[in-house]
Amino acid sequence: MEKKGGVVGIIFFFGLLFIILIGGFIMAVGGAVTGWVFDTAVPEVSNLGMVGDSNITQIAELTVVPMNNLIQNGGWLIGVLYVMALFGSIGFALYSRTTSEKWLIGFYFGLMLLLLMGSVMISNMYEDFYNDAGEFALRLQDQSLISYMIIQSPLIFTIIGFITGIIMFSGMGREETA
Repeated sequence: MEKKGGVVGIIFFFGLLFIILIGGFIMAVGGAVTGWVFDTAVPEVSNLGMVGDSNITQIAELTVVPMNNLIQNGGWLIGVLYVMALFGSIGFALYSRTTSEKWLIGFYFGLMLLLLMGSVMISNMYEDFYNDAGEFALRLQDQSLISYMIIQSPLIFTIIGFITGIIMFSGMGREETA
């Protein structure tokens, strides 16, 4: 049963890291698209004036404009959430220390290579969008923290992999002699 728990913990940990990586990519691209939509829609909605008995301009000033301000500043929020999720994944490694089976080190190393290949792919896709000449690239460049974190994700996940590997597999000799 202990073997199964170690494998499940490692698989869950790497699943969590993949979800963080892909989620960060989706949130960054989605935030840029949503910002573009709001930049296009807010001026139009704010200039509608009276429609029937309702003053749409006043309603937009109370609803759509504050939401637009949140969306436009959402890049930092997304970046901070991404960094917090990465630190949380290191915390998960503290929770799921695996010390009994030596073969899990190789399994961990193999999953780490898969994670690094995935992070290189995501990083390259994001960098293609980031370095484009269009308006979408400008929006991604405005999200400096999350853009940096995704573009540098192979390095970041390598560091996280080393740190969590040390955390998860430290104490192996200590428990075998007891």
